[in-house]
Amino acid sequence: MKALKLIPALLAVAGLLCGPVAAQPLAGGPPPAPSAYDGSPTMRVDLAAGAGAQMLSLPRGKSAIVDLPVDARDVLVTNPAVADAVLRTPRRIYILGLTAGQTDAVFFDGAGRRILSLNVRVDQDVTALADTINRILPGSRVTIEPVADSIILSGLVLTPADADKAGQIAQRFVAKPEQVLNMIQVAGKDQVTLKVRVVEVNRNVVKQLGFDLNAVLGQVGLDQLTFATAATFGINGSLLGGLTGGYSLDTTKAPVMQQPCGAGWPAGSLCNVIVRGPADAPNFDTATPQNVIGSDGVNKANATIKAFERVGLVRTLAEPYLTTSSGEPANFLAGGEFPVPTGQDTSGRVTIEFKKYGVGLGFTPVVMSGGRINMKISVEVSELSNAGAFTVGTGTSSVLTVPGLSVRRAENVVEMPSGGTMMIAGLLQERSAQNLDSLPGLMNMPIVGTLFRSRDFTSGQTELVILVTPYIVDPQAPRQFQTPADGLQLASDPETLLLGKLNRAVKAPPGANAGRRYQGPIGYVIE
Repeated sequence: MKALKLIPALLAVAGLLCGPVAAQPLAGGPPPAPSAYDGSPTMRVDLAAGAGAQMLSLPRGKSAIVDLPVDARDVLVTNPAVADAVLRTPRRIYILGLTAGQTDAVFFDGAGRRILSLNVRVDQDVTALADTINRILPGSRVTIEPVADSIILSGLVLTPADADKAGQIAQRFVAKPEQVLNMIQVAGKDQVTLKVRVVEVNRNVVKQLGFDLNAVLGQVGLDQLTFATAATFGINGSLLGGLTGGYSLDTTKAPVMQQPCGAGWPAGSLCNVIVRGPADAPNFDTATPQNVIGSDGVNKANATIKAFERVGLVRTLAEPYLTTSSGEPANFLAGGEFPVPTGQDTSGRVTIEFKKYGVGLGFTPVVMSGGRINMKISVEVSELSNAGAFTVGTGTSSVLTVPGLSVRRAENVVEMPSGGTMMIAGLLQERSAQNLDSLPGLMNMPIVGTLFRSRDFTSGQTELVILVTPYIVDPQAPRQFQTPADGLQLASDPETLLLGKLNRAVKAPPGANAGRRYQGPIGYVIE
């Protein structure tokens, strides 16, 4: 048993106790005696209900006063390095917290009987930490619980930013950041709805102008000279549409009829005469087309002009709405998925994985003080494309083609007020290609050179604009919301057959539109 000394100077130390010291029963032990401790550094023990073990928590370097109902002679402290006990008077004892840890203190009277058993726990002093948090975060209710060398933060704050600040402050009072357990809850609004408008305008221009020339000079069976040029339209591959016209001459096809031969021919002989009008034969209209030897000049000739021009404008619009809690991610996709092979076993079976494409949105909001919202936003617009596609053979005759993706992606972190709008612009893409086909040396001839060259031109311009608007939202009553099916009534058979209606217009009852911006009939509208 440890001999104890009286230390009068401890009276001044006892007044520095940081907070209330609660008396609690040990697990499995008898019910403790009721304690009259009311938040002061003095603990008065009532032994009328028994002498069970009680819990005493002390900050390191602070003390508590224990008042006993009977005189005590001896005190036993099992670990004097954690706590010390000093008998000021036979009925008043001072308990000192020295280092973090646990020990027990047992009090005995003059006959050697046990008066009180205390389970003493000494933790670090968090008084300065509590004062700092309450001063920097006014209006917050943060409870600090020391456990050995660690700190547990609990309670309520207004915003997640305040909870993060409290954790950062507590980390300055411990040796390692992982010794702080932040269990603070947010009492303010933490539901965020994000409205996003993704607008894409795509403008395409295609121009094609080409000349085809083909000529055969000389009669069949004699020496002939050929000449030809054709428009290839190397960018688009072929003429996409438009107008095709020109001039064609074929002297190997002509209307021929038989008539009696002239003088010098035996009587009754018939000759083939090429008929081009009444001067050749009176019955020229009965001649039939037949193959002839053709002209000794131009046997065949063909000149064709091809012209096409196209201007296209496409607008893509997506307006997704997402709602999530503060600090939690949310995702949206308007598009689809396409298969991509990822492996093949020895039997030829292909393993595939589906990849997403379309208009994708992901964001993580954090509600800050003053109603401001910090957001990490990721927006992606992708579409299937032949550029970058590859082909994989999956067997002796089967072929698998995997398309590529044309992707435009934007990621950023912004901070804005609730209801404010941010625009992500400047996502421009422009592609132009032009091809000229011509005969060498004839392309640059003035005026005539145009007949010996062809032009194929294509241009594409795309602009993507993204508007982001966050809102801090509250739950609403069901009557505050409307769906497209509210008030929908199908038309009857006579109305459908005779009037061509698919739905019936519903007349709003009196007062149904009170307080609403829209006034008039209600129901689902089909145009």
